[in-house]
Amino acid sequence: MQFKPNLNLLNEWRDAEHAVNFASNTAFISVFKRDNKTLVYMCDRHKLNISFNMVDMCFADDFGVKPDVLLTEMENDGFKWKLNWHGLQDNTLAYAAAVAAKRNLPIVFADLSDDQMVKVINRGFLDNKITVADLGRVLGKSGGPDSHGNLDQQMLAYLDRFGRNPFMLQNIAAALNKYDTVFCIFGIGHYECQRSALEDMLGKPEYITQIKNMRGDFSNLNITPMKLYDFEQPNTMGVIINDKNKTFGSR
Repeated sequence: MQFKPNLNLLNEWRDAEHAVNFASNTAFISVFKRDNKTLVYMCDRHKLNISFNMVDMCFADDFGVKPDVLLTEMENDGFKWKLNWHGLQDNTLAYAAAVAAKRNLPIVFADLSDDQMVKVINRGFLDNKITVADLGRVLGKSGGPDSHGNLDQQMLAYLDRFGRNPFMLQNIAAALNKYDTVFCIFGIGHYECQRSALEDMLGKPEYITQIKNMRGDFSNLNITPMKLYDFEQPNTMGVIINDKNKTFGSR
């Protein structure tokens, strides 16, 4: 069969937040199987240690499922991040791509580029058009996607509903139509928005909510730090600084 997502089943983020969260506030893994096809959906908590462990766990030899391709929530066009050592270590999405690349797996950047995001938003907000320079505000400081919220929240809800989540789902379907075993890593909020469409296409998944600590067990470790120097309060009363001739500590 050919997989095709029903995009009408996408949830809004504001509704998805009230849906069942199967692992409280942690990362988790959804495993879908249908017609000899397997989708391993890593539900990422961006940049948290548990998500790095989740990536390592999924790619470990004893995980039991071997990927044929990886889809990751990174912009598909005009990719600007430098995949240097620190970039790969500090971002779970890029880290997953690096782990896959070391295994010579094909990798798909399955999120919209900045330019594409702007085009989606401006299609829905003809009287309040934005530029790429406005994306940081819309994506990062709006309080989250909400079609009933402020203007930035409305824009972000529209972008996710009619841009990002459909694009991610269409990439998943295309990957399943080409490969037997697909790994993807997207933010946990995207999964909740996409879950109904995924279940319609693939059936109910199995959930892995226990993420192994792949980087060492420190649960019984006691650390007693040594002290080399006792803090002394500096005397700053009346000290003049050069910037605008202001005085710290003066009343």
